[in-house]
Amino acid sequence: MQPKALDTHEPVVLALVEAVTAWQGALEQTLGVSGLTYPKWLLLRAIRHEEFVRGKPCETAIFLDVAQSEHMLRELGDDGWLSFDADGTPRIAPASVARMKRAAQAIKALHSVSAGQFSTSERAALSSLLHRMTTTLEDHVARHIRHAAWERDEMSMVVPDELRRVAQQAIAA
Repeated sequence: MQPKALDTHEPVVLALVEAVTAWQGALEQTLGVSGLTYPKWLLLRAIRHEEFVRGKPCETAIFLDVAQSEHMLRELGDDGWLSFDADGTPRIAPASVARMKRAAQAIKALHSVSAGQFSTSERAALSSLLHRMTTTLEDHVARHIRHAAWERDEMSMVVPDELRRVAQQAIAA
């Protein structure tokens, strides 16, 4: 049986949007105290964990292209968060290590406050439901991509990435 389409004012979706919006606002406010934004924080974390490569996109929770990354590197350097090696590699400036730790602690506290009122079983249930929602949304996007390709050319066929890789490996062998 096909599930019934929900109204655009579905309480679950509205509650989720409101919760995410409130969380994003609290995160921006928390980071703003340190003079940071969420994208800058993600870039700093990637640099601290040596996951950032200059000249390549920074693939964190938010995709940062090279131009965005370079712009933020300049701003973070001007604000004293970063220092640069002779080859231009960014590093967390020694003078900003304590600020970075304080920002990390503030974010950790925000995480605790946002989920602290839930029991362990409620957290597990919510996590499971959100993962299911994510999977459903990813499937929905994939269907729309296939449909859009079909609308461009009825003879076209969109092959899922995993199947495409297997087929390419078989052809190469």
